[in-house]
Amino acid sequence: MNVKLAAGFLEIAQNILKFDRHNPLLLLLEHCCRLVYLKASKIEQNMLRQRAKLQWLKGGNQCSKFFSRRVATRTANKRVFQISDDVGNEQTDPTVISSIFVDFFQGLLGGNRTDTAMDLRYLCPWARHILTEDEARAIIRHVTIDEVKTAFFDMEKDKAPGPDGLSSGFFKAAWPVVGGEVSNAIIDFFKTGHLLKQLNATLLTLIPKVRTPNSVADFRPISCCNDIYNVITKILVSLIREILELLISPSQNAFVPGRLISDNVLLAQELFSEYNQCRLPPRCALKVDLRKAYDTVEWDFLIATLLMFGFPAIFIRWIEECVTSAHYSVVVNGGVHGFFAGHEGLDRFATLSSLNTNPQKSHLIISKAATGLRGSRRANFRRIKGWEGVQLSFAGRVQLIKSVLISFEVYWAMAFILPKGIIKEMMKRLRNFLWKGNSTSGYPKVAWEAVRLRDCSIWTVKENKGAWGWRKMLSLRHYMMSHIQYRVGNGDSISLWHDPWHPLGHLISRFPRAPQLTSTGLLDKISVVIKDGQWNWPLITDIACLEITYMLPPILEGPDRISWKTKDGSFNTSTAYDLFHPPGPKVVWSSLLTGSFKIPKNCFILWLAILERLSTLDEPWLHHIGGSCILCQDGVPETHDHLFLFMLFFRPLLNHYPTADPNSMAPPGLATWCSMGVIQMAWKACG
Repeated sequence: MNVKLAAGFLEIAQNILKFDRHNPLLLLLEHCCRLVYLKASKIEQNMLRQRAKLQWLKGGNQCSKFFSRRVATRTANKRVFQISDDVGNEQTDPTVISSIFVDFFQGLLGGNRTDTAMDLRYLCPWARHILTEDEARAIIRHVTIDEVKTAFFDMEKDKAPGPDGLSSGFFKAAWPVVGGEVSNAIIDFFKTGHLLKQLNATLLTLIPKVRTPNSVADFRPISCCNDIYNVITKILVSLIREILELLISPSQNAFVPGRLISDNVLLAQELFSEYNQCRLPPRCALKVDLRKAYDTVEWDFLIATLLMFGFPAIFIRWIEECVTSAHYSVVVNGGVHGFFAGHEGLDRFATLSSLNTNPQKSHLIISKAATGLRGSRRANFRRIKGWEGVQLSFAGRVQLIKSVLISFEVYWAMAFILPKGIIKEMMKRLRNFLWKGNSTSGYPKVAWEAVRLRDCSIWTVKENKGAWGWRKMLSLRHYMMSHIQYRVGNGDSISLWHDPWHPLGHLISRFPRAPQLTSTGLLDKISVVIKDGQWNWPLITDIACLEITYMLPPILEGPDRISWKTKDGSFNTSTAYDLFHPPGPKVVWSSLLTGSFKIPKNCFILWLAILERLSTLDEPWLHHIGGSCILCQDGVPETHDHLFLFMLFFRPLLNHYPTADPNSMAPPGLATWCSMGVIQMAWKACG
């Protein structure tokens, strides 16, 4: 039912109820109208939430006005009122605008396919690994219904749907009804290798890349596929995930589990650290961008590459069907236009390499800076500034800071050691955003430190050489030393004297004469003192050095392992933060603010009340208004304890519970009542 219509019925029912408040039929009518209104409001809110695309917002803002404003902003940003055609003429007619987009993407992705012969003799020498029989059998195993269901339920329910209009949230909710048929359709694809073109239909949604786009090239196409096709690709990825590392070059650090793209950033810093020194010979560098590397890859080259690695024929058939049966439609101004098949059409360079250069994003670097390479240093600050105009509650701002804004700093900190000034400025902007929002006045109600709670050998390299990022990493070694754990195995990769594998730390700094006394070299590995899996140290005659052999760690089977001092030994941002900043003691009233069924907005207000940070009338700067409670009308000052505990409404409830200290004449405060669990019992009594 329409929300406005439901609200009208509820208003009529409440007006009728005013004349006879004890009539059971009228009470039942008002109750039913209220339930209908709440259900309609929730449906509208969920719809607006999906259209607003705010994945970070989990609760705390239930007002549909906020989502409506976000939907209107997104629609206006993607609206195309005029566009330049191929000859540079401005077109404003909606029909012409849509045809320009369709013609552009059909020329880029559509057309007739041309077969290109690929000679495997030229490709096989480039194969890093050929699949074994066991590996080949593992990737063509039978797909089960449970795998299909798991793939569906792993997807975000509010992601944009494909041409069929069905999101994964629909499949999850209706799985008892449609799950069997959908699973059989997906399993049938893995049996036959055939896919209906309707299932592989894709919507191209246009996202502006610049603030004022003028041409089709200023829009970034985002593919929205049907969820059935998405599940098929997720299952294909799960089948080959274990062998990807064997096939992909170690220099490819993106999109491979266990690798970080930030490693390439550090490598680039090192290569350019001495780029402009006069004592070095002249040099230049090329920054080459690969234009639409996936969308414009030769299909025949892709199939030949799979054959080169030894993939089974049925698996190659799955991949070929997924990439060659795609059909595209373009979404322009809310309408779907065109329906054309995809193809590949590249020049000879792309045929040989499967890549194509993009001159618009490629640069020749000769001096310290190249045109187009200097990004705005205030880009992240502008993002924070842009969110200040959003009307959010305190709880909503906290969620935005934790899930979106903080990620900017974490992402760049993975590749760069951020200067203290930048970090302080970021924290200042986030603090002001939390407490002020879009207002220019106000003050922080809680200290920012309290808000942020919970949220050759490397050891011998000199810090005065290398790139700036590398030098900053070296300067942090003494902080990380106590949080890194060495596990001795065969001893081939750990330095005997320089690595802190021993409980005593760096042996060379504690026993500088030990290498000479033990007849070992400064660069020797631990393996020189291990024999048959046991320690085999040479005879040590110096009494001071005998301490080395007293606390030797156990030797494990296999290679040496270096891990982070966590339960599973893996490194991530949260565990690193906890190691450097251990959490403080837990307050006794924490259960009031955490839990699955707590309302974030109410919890935030209660947190401020317990800390006595709300703007009550007893504050010194509000004395000109009058400090008496306006509800009690007996001249009692409006304090936090009075407002939440000793008002006329609460007094009958709290009289049933004893105070924390019977000998104390002063009534207990809000924090004391919370620690005793009285607030929970009072709330239950009110409910």
